[in-house]
Amino acid sequence: MTDMSNWTLFIFLASLIAAWSLILLGVQKFMLAASLKTLGEQIEQLKKAAEKVQGFERQILELRADLPLNYVRKEDFIRHEVVINTKLDRLRDLVESLRERRKDKRQEDN
Repeated sequence: MTDMSNWTLFIFLASLIAAWSLILLGVQKFMLAASLKTLGEQIEQLKKAAEKVQGFERQILELRADLPLNYVRKEDFIRHEVVINTKLDRLRDLVESLRERRKDKRQEDN
């Protein structure tokens, strides 16, 4: 009888260990599935964020292309302003010299 009870005890313990292993495998499978689902959602969010970043990069590149056409740098504006002021000064000097010549010519005529 002891041989039979030993085999019965051995089979009972082996089935208990197998059942416990199946329970652990089921819990691990559930946890892995939940983790993979969460990971999949995070990957989708990263893809959407990457698309937004690409859109922003495209907008920045378009802005960088348009900036030279639509805006003037401060240094360029100052340089152009100096050129215009120089030309205006020359024009003023020319007008003054013409006035003096005209005034001198009138005085000579009188």
